[in-house]
Amino acid sequence: MKYHIDTIPVWDAYHQGGECPLCNLEDRLEKSYVDSFLGASVMEPDTRIEVNKTGFCSHHFKLLYAAQNRLGLALMTHTHLKEFMEKFEHHCNALLRATKNKGSSVINNIIRRKKEVDQFIAEFEGWLTMQHGQCIICNRMSNAMNRYAYTILYLWDTDKEFKKALESSKGFCLKHLALTTKIARETLPAPKQTLWLADVIPLQIKSFHNLEQELYQFINKFDYRNQDKPLGSAKDSLPRTIQKLTGKFMD
Repeated sequence: MKYHIDTIPVWDAYHQGGECPLCNLEDRLEKSYVDSFLGASVMEPDTRIEVNKTGFCSHHFKLLYAAQNRLGLALMTHTHLKEFMEKFEHHCNALLRATKNKGSSVINNIIRRKKEVDQFIAEFEGWLTMQHGQCIICNRMSNAMNRYAYTILYLWDTDKEFKKALESSKGFCLKHLALTTKIARETLPAPKQTLWLADVIPLQIKSFHNLEQELYQFINKFDYRNQDKPLGSAKDSLPRTIQKLTGKFMD
């Protein structure tokens, strides 16, 4: 088998078990990135420029804040804020100039002006939405997860032992099932796409059926008549079901 740099973490994720190996990898990646952005690497010029330009989403700001390195986070946030303010003021001033009432008294001009103002405001809203959605950690994780999904498909296609590991797994969460399907469509010829789906879809159906039964068992446990019945694997069926549906671990 040709060596690929991401094969070892993929194998580790499958050995870890659980509802979705890509969730295992994503969780590990996220913790690693949060640690790295509060460490010495963030002072590297290229990284600092990217942080200043992009910033973090609300989810990753929350994780960074919870890590308790308030000084490091404050330094990053301050320089990002300064760069953002420069762009923000530029867009605000452009919007105010574009929407300034020129005092036209002609009805047709007023109607035309209303459409122009609406367009300028919509463009400003779009820019704000884009800024709010940017995140350097999300961007890096997305690239890494694409590589891991490709590696899973590569191993499935080239390694018989890995194919056995896949077949004994519980498939993927919905988010990562969509990701692997996308990468398969982009990288595999049509016949192999069909074979991939033929292997994965039954795993998904079986996994959802098992979760439904375990969740039903968990719910019935709250009936006083079932208080003495053991829960077994149904004990954590609720967080595992949520993970399967959303791709997020419940802490």
